[in-house]
Amino acid sequence: MIDGNLGQHFQRNLPHVDWQRVENSAVGRGVPDLNGCYNSVEFWIENKQTEGWKVGLRPEQSAWAARRARAGGRVFFAVRRHCRVGPRRVAADELYLFGAHQGQELLLGNLRTVEPLGKWVGRPADWDWAEIQEILISDRA
Repeated sequence: MIDGNLGQHFQRNLPHVDWQRVENSAVGRGVPDLNGCYNSVEFWIENKQTEGWKVGLRPEQSAWAARRARAGGRVFFAVRRHCRVGPRRVAADELYLFGAHQGQELLLGNLRTVEPLGKWVGRPADWDWAEIQEILISDRA
């Protein structure tokens, strides 16, 4: 579960979006996992999961997002921080959403140092999917 099942959660909770999962090995390095289109707005989402604060973003993923954004595309990084209770760890299930312009910051920093476009806490069913959709299709990114 390298992506925290985020693709499935997006598809289940935003069913009116036309979704296409992307098999990265078939299309090229850095291409995001998920493509969506709603109300004439197309966007891409790279899904990541972490148990800590560091996001396992690869340089080619950040570069692809930056290049596509410069061409007018909409690209996001969705990060699920999902961890169980441990001796020095509090349980968490959170979604962070970042814009393409934040890819380099995510490579160099972590979830504590980069301000997300949005953050939701609790199980995926509790995340504010209307707000998530608004970020994906609005000019806020």
